[in-house]
Amino acid sequence: MPVWYINHSPNVFSAAEKQQLAKSITNIYVSSGLPAFYVQVHFVEDAAGSAFVGGEIHPKFAGITIYHLARAFTSDEIKQRFHSRVNDVLSPVFEPKGMDWEYFITEASRDLWRMNGLVPPAAGSEEEKEWVRVNRAVKY
Repeated sequence: MPVWYINHSPNVFSAAEKQQLAKSITNIYVSSGLPAFYVQVHFVEDAAGSAFVGGEIHPKFAGITIYHLARAFTSDEIKQRFHSRVNDVLSPVFEPKGMDWEYFITEASRDLWRMNGLVPPAAGSEEEKEWVRVNRAVKY
């Protein structure tokens, strides 16, 4: 399960931009074989005057927290490829708006994760392929 929390300055994204960005983020993972329903993207708009960067209100900022549980990075090459894909998704949206952004990724142990009370199937297994096919958690 990748979960993204995009905390951002007020009024920087339209509903259509949020949906397109969520689809682009989801595609990063789907192209690697994960079920689309694993991916969560939450846009959290900061209230005016409630978020600060360097002690000052920043009018166009996004702080992004990314949690990974479904897969772990197994090499520096894979990490760099992922960073490149993230930048390819974020830069075309954020740069034209004159935004600054920062993100970090944290990985958690897969054995601490459940979906609808179920242990998610092993990566690449037939059970996971079924979850991809039906795009939801099903008993196996």
